[in-house]
Amino acid sequence: MKRYMKRAAALLLSGAMVLSLAACGQDAQPSASPTGSQTPQVTPSESAQAEQQKFTPGTYTAEAEGIRSTVKLAVTFSEDAITDIEILEQGESRNIADVALEQIPAQILDKQSLAVDVVSSVTFTSRAIINAVTDACEQAGGNMDLLKAPIEETPQDEEVTADVVVVGMGLAGVTASMSALDQGATVVAVEKAGAAGGSSKYSGGFITGVGTEQQQAVGYDLDVDGYMDYFNSCTDQSVKADETDRDAVRAMIERSAGDIKFLEEHGIGITGPDGFGGDFLVWHYPATRTSAFDGDAGGADHIVAGMDYLDAQENFSIYYNTPATSILTDDSGAITGVLCERDDGSTLTVNAKSVVLSCGGWAASPELMERFCPDFPSEWILPYTTAAMTDTGDGITMAEALGAAVYEDGWWMDLAIGVDPGGYTTYFPDTLNGLINYANYFVVDGEGTRVFNVNALYGPRSIAFADAMERTGKIFSIFTAEGFENGIAFIEENGRVDDKNIYKADTLEELAEKTGMDVENFTAQVARYNEMCANGVDEDMGQTTLIPIGEGPYYAVSVKTITMGTIGGLKTNDDNQVLSTDGTPIEGLYGAGELINGKYFNQVYVSGCAQLLCSDSGIVAGAAAADYALGN
Repeated sequence: MKRYMKRAAALLLSGAMVLSLAACGQDAQPSASPTGSQTPQVTPSESAQAEQQKFTPGTYTAEAEGIRSTVKLAVTFSEDAITDIEILEQGESRNIADVALEQIPAQILDKQSLAVDVVSSVTFTSRAIINAVTDACEQAGGNMDLLKAPIEETPQDEEVTADVVVVGMGLAGVTASMSALDQGATVVAVEKAGAAGGSSKYSGGFITGVGTEQQQAVGYDLDVDGYMDYFNSCTDQSVKADETDRDAVRAMIERSAGDIKFLEEHGIGITGPDGFGGDFLVWHYPATRTSAFDGDAGGADHIVAGMDYLDAQENFSIYYNTPATSILTDDSGAITGVLCERDDGSTLTVNAKSVVLSCGGWAASPELMERFCPDFPSEWILPYTTAAMTDTGDGITMAEALGAAVYEDGWWMDLAIGVDPGGYTTYFPDTLNGLINYANYFVVDGEGTRVFNVNALYGPRSIAFADAMERTGKIFSIFTAEGFENGIAFIEENGRVDDKNIYKADTLEELAEKTGMDVENFTAQVARYNEMCANGVDEDMGQTTLIPIGEGPYYAVSVKTITMGTIGGLKTNDDNQVLSTDGTPIEGLYGAGELINGKYFNQVYVSGCAQLLCSDSGIVAGAAAADYALGN
């Protein structure tokens, strides 16, 4: 049964994340929204079902696999009810998985049913909890047909009013909401997923800043001109560099120190600075992390802290599992709010004078991927993204219906390489995707030609990757057991050899034949690379990670690009007001975050700028939207 949670943030579990929920405890329920929303009405069949249920009383332990760990729990039963669910052990991603660890047990206890929906942004952890509770119910002798039977409900339509409605609650939506509240506006946020965060919560969390208090504290002196020299050197590697709006980038960098200060003043702790593996100290990251590289997606820290702040604000409310489907206008064409349509058929109408679209890019939309990147099949990209699966270009679709202008020539933000679908596992060093990226050093195309510097920046690397895929249809990462011990152990222990993506051979010639590479070309490429390794200088590509291809056996892993989002979206002015196709602003409509990043990045994404753009554009759009709604 769906519940439209009105809490602004999931509970941040501490310590070992032990969760114990009593079936009758009211703390497990979502708090009421200030807007007076309604919970779907349950039919009498629910109570009738409970009366027929019988268990053998006691506490039973069970476990199931999540996305990165085994989730172990204890379930306690009376003769006719599930009375307690306690999470005993789990190693799921902190902050990201917390919402499922809270909501799924609460829903099972509340409804005495296994027919609960997964949290849409945390599906693997949700299913692990449901599967483990299912096992415990079977141990207790429960009537599984009754427990799994759908609970009927009557959907309830709702209508609320605010000054500003924010669509999508990643970091851009969070900062837009904060900024609008600061201007005195009332804010309603709607989120398609079952938890806030969007793609931001899957990011590393690094935010570029220039002239920040953190930099001053360590005596690091970098001005805007110095940063722009670096940004331009990266962007100029693209053949479409001239399409990047350098003035907009400069303005964002000039505001960056203030943006980071804004985050701190609104409950989001920031520390750093750190470098790109060197002394260019422009990265800032969540204060709750132990370092800039502690193995988790630190962007989730920003979201949890930000939502905790928003949850405490009287003039803010949020609706989860509530995707916006259209922007509402009156007979004159003036914006009047948004319409949301839920999976159960119910609607939420939000009446508002200003709309901020902060609902991400189109990384999870095959149709928009084909439209904006027609030269590259979506199957090369979509299964391997770290972006939120809710990023289906909804903001583009809704704004285009009002005549908004978009960047038709799109691109994607490259993060890494991987072999298995589910790009987010790139962050986990105990998965094959993670192992490959931690040890990657020699990459060739389908003909056996070395294609790019593994230490290269995101943009140039993605361009080289796309070119090689278009020419040869394959990219291989080459390893030996000596240079990839943990990865080889994983491959062998899990029976991955010869699974159409991973090849093993005793000689380089045999490996080339198995993979379809040109034998002579491949062996010559290896010889040239090994020669440069011996000399300590990569004269061909400037790669600094130089690990020679030694003795066999040899492994070739067919890899895809792991993306973290898309580049393109809506065109906006300096106030982040969405522009129409004739270049005039659409009154009352604003954009923020990945949805408007086309003028900043083009084909080259500069690390740390995505989270800065989300923060900065949200702050700008939220303030402008509030001013418009309030008539300031």
